[in-house]
Amino acid sequence: MGIQQEIEYAIRSHGAWKAQFRSFLNGHGKMDIATVGTVHACRLGDWLNNEARRMLSPEDHAEACRLHARFHDVAGEIVRDIKARRFAAARAALGPGAAFDQASQELAAFLRKMPLRPRRRNNPGQGAAAAASVSA
Repeated sequence: MGIQQEIEYAIRSHGAWKAQFRSFLNGHGKMDIATVGTVHACRLGDWLNNEARRMLSPEDHAEACRLHARFHDVAGEIVRDIKARRFAAARAALGPGAAFDQASQELAAFLRKMPLRPRRRNNPGQGAAAAASVSA
């Protein structure tokens, strides 16, 4: 799978969290704030912290990291609200066009338009492993 397909998969994976939040909000399943609220706990975060440094300009890398951190901040706040039984606040953040949608859409739009530099391959197996690490 190419890097663009991996980025699309990561975007869809982050977007799928909305259904998980709603399920958690309705008392089903569980979500861990340490995982949801941490940028390094997902594969996209790992990619941004590693391979993306070589594939993006410093400015694009910084912006991608900022938007990804904002996404996880919003996601973490939703989990905190649910755990603290602030259900109205969590529902509001999950509403159409609300905080979660905004953070998700801004991150997705940026990831889809950012120019990627060709990967430098020092090791023949390195590129495939790096591309596989993008999924969230």
